[in-house]
Amino acid sequence: MLSEPSAMQRSTTSRLYNLDLLRLGSAVSVLVFHYGFRMAISGEGGGVGFPELAPVAMWLDVGLLVFFVISGYVIALSAQERTAWDFAVGRFARLWPTFVICATITTLVLVAWPVPGIPAPTLQQWLAQFIMISRLVGQPFMDGAYWTIAYEIFFYGWVFVLLAAGWFRDGWRIAVVGWLAISAANELLFHSGAVTKLLITEYSGFFAYGLVLFHAQRQFDRRAAALLALALAWAVASTFVVEPRMVEQYGVHRAAWGVGLTGIVATGLVTLAALLPALPIRPALAYALGALTYPLYLLHQHIGYAVFTRFGAQLDRWALAALLIAALLCAAWLIAALVEPPARRWIVATGARLRPAMALRGTA
Repeated sequence: MLSEPSAMQRSTTSRLYNLDLLRLGSAVSVLVFHYGFRMAISGEGGGVGFPELAPVAMWLDVGLLVFFVISGYVIALSAQERTAWDFAVGRFARLWPTFVICATITTLVLVAWPVPGIPAPTLQQWLAQFIMISRLVGQPFMDGAYWTIAYEIFFYGWVFVLLAAGWFRDGWRIAVVGWLAISAANELLFHSGAVTKLLITEYSGFFAYGLVLFHAQRQFDRRAAALLALALAWAVASTFVVEPRMVEQYGVHRAAWGVGLTGIVATGLVTLAALLPALPIRPALAYALGALTYPLYLLHQHIGYAVFTRFGAQLDRWALAALLIAALLCAAWLIAALVEPPARRWIVATGARLRPAMALRGTA
């Protein structure tokens, strides 16, 4: 008979099942934001839009903030007792294969069905996607949603540095306080674009909140409470820092109370998902649904615009949206089930063989 899992194991499993479902819900909310709000204003859907959804859809970019909080939480978990090398290999295996596949599919769709306002892909642009942060070599992202992946990679890079230096396990609190202090100083006083991108200062409160939340569940004390409050304060404040971009891009002035509430909702949803018992769903199904998140997020935006541009004048827009979302979910499932697992196993195995003789010894 199998032994009962420990309380910590049961708690961790519950958190991950709930977070898997929350991740997928967040991806869907971003999809609705793009199709139900942005597309009509930008014209990238060839004139197709869903203005009926706009009053609600314009708030659903909150899904991006949820992603950042979950990332902080999950990375704190995945970095536990791992070397910097193993952490880097694991992150690369998780991100790169699916990214390249989705970028390639997006390229082919945009070549076949051009989108007004989106430059036609070039060979150089497609090749640049193989390094993921294509702007490092002067090429635009293949999809507008990729900017968040760049921020994720920067976050992983800083965790790698802390692991390699041996500071992550015992120095994470100092790192969080320093990060939040630099973020507030930069966004409120210095306004350095380089610092904003390199240290993700606009969204650091959300990453930091997730990271602190994970540690607080293991040991909740006054320090944990203070760090959670500090991260939450900057997360909420930073929503007002970012909001002028919404006005500039879309000409929409959202209510100030709602802007601040997005930060509270994002952190609150992840907190509930982490604290509450697992929802009554089979573990395999929860995992499978969560696995759809990454490819769905990577595929939905520009491919969606291309489909609406190409077929919007011929088909009912609601029926087209339903068919499109079903096709995207199917493609996401195929990638998550058939492409990502073997690619990840190969990369991890290769990473183990290439592990330097003097392994990096920083652990979480």
